[in-house]
Amino acid sequence: MNRMLMVLPLLIGSAFARPYSEDGGFLELAAARPPLVTCEAGKTMPCVVMATQISDMAGVWRQYLSSPDFTTAGGMGYVHFSADGTFALADTQEHAAAASFSPFPHGTYSFEGNRMTINVENPPPSMPECARSVQEVLVVKMGDQKVAMTFMPIEDACKPRLSDTGQVQLYIGPPQ
Repeated sequence: MNRMLMVLPLLIGSAFARPYSEDGGFLELAAARPPLVTCEAGKTMPCVVMATQISDMAGVWRQYLSSPDFTTAGGMGYVHFSADGTFALADTQEHAAAASFSPFPHGTYSFEGNRMTINVENPPPSMPECARSVQEVLVVKMGDQKVAMTFMPIEDACKPRLSDTGQVQLYIGPPQ
């Protein structure tokens, strides 16, 4: 077990490293390289999958929030990705279970292949660039259990979201 605890941070960090193209931009993950460790049915070991469907992300995840627009205890926030394709960001796990919690973003998400599109409902008028985002999402699992995820921007000009989703998010569990 201790070896697993030592290997997991290395696996997470390596899984989320983003390769660069020759022109300095990001390579698309699907084309860049295969998963560091492929998930295999029936095996309880750390592995990485690229999210391709809503069920890959459904649940509550804890993340750091850097935007001064969203005040939280300890700079931590919770995002609830629902099985119905909606999401809500909030300051507590309990608030994340609601359809929305003002002033935090909420909206819908969907997949086309390995691309997740996020549509934010009613983004702040001063931040129209935060209305939509296209991401690739890597999920680290231990067997069938979600452990962590990170987003890789494909199309996103929203600086607060890029800052917040540029860090690993940890799986908390189903909504409460």
